[in-house]
This record gives sequence, C-alpha cells and structure tokens, in this order.
Amino acid sequence: MTEPADMTPVTRGELRAELADLELRLEQKLEQKLEQKLEQKLEQKLEQKLDQKLDQKLELWTGALLARIDARFTAFDLKFTTMIAGTEQRLLHELAHHTRSIESVLAGQIATVDDKYTDLPQQITSLETEHSDLHARVVRLEGVVFPPAPARKRTRRRG
Repeated sequence: MTEPADMTPVTRGELRAELADLELRLEQKLEQKLEQKLEQKLEQKLEQKLDQKLDQKLELWTGALLARIDARFTAFDLKFTTMIAGTEQRLLHELAHHTRSIESVLAGQIATVDDKYTDLPQQITSLETEHSDLHARVVRLEGVVFPPAPARKRTRRRG
C-alpha cells in the first residue's frame, strides 16, 4: 500500500471537521447531480406534454379549418349550380325567342314564294288547252337545246 505524503497526526476534532466538510461537499455534489437529472427528466416530460398538447390543438385547428373550407366549398357549389341553372334557363328562353323570330321571318318569305305560284296549275292548263301542239314543240326544242350524245366507237384493246 502507498502511504499519503502528509503523515502528521490529526486530532479527532480536526478529523470530524474534515469529515463534516467532506460530507457537506458530497451532499452538494449529490444534490447538484440529482437536480440536473431531475431537471432533465422534467424538461423531457414537459416537452412531451407540450408536443402532445400542440398535436391535439393542431388536429383540432386543422379539423375546424377543414370543416370551414368544406362548408364554404359546399356553399360555393350550391351558388355556382344555381347560377349555371339560371344562365341555362335564360339562354334557352333567348334561344326559343330567336327561333320563333326566325320561324316568323321564314314563314313570311315562304308565303311570298307560294303566292307567286298559286295560280300556276291554272296557267299551265290554259296554256295546254290554247296550244294543243305545245308538247310537240317542247320535244323539238329539247332536241335542239340538248342534242343526243354521239355514239362511241368500240375499240379493241391490244393485249
């Protein structure tokens, strides 16, 4: 065994004082270490609790936000659908109005054309009775205006 360098005799009082001092320093060190460990554990637990609370609040907040967005989207969808239906009805009404206008104009134009030819059958009948040779004249005129096509010569193919 190695002996300490200071070998002076000590009294019991000095020994007790030194032991008390050592005990005090040991208690302080132990207390300091315990405080550090306790502080670390408390910080960890506090951080976990805060994280949990934050997660809960975040979930609650995002849920509420999602519900508001969904409600607004539903309201917008309803307004948009109503607006589209109203626009469709207005367009159909306007289209029907234009169609009736066009129909009226066309009916007038057709009536004008029909009026020109209402007495046509009577005119044809009177022409036919007044001019009995009319059919022969028409056939002769067609022969002059539309002469018959010349006959084609047949040629043989050389193979």
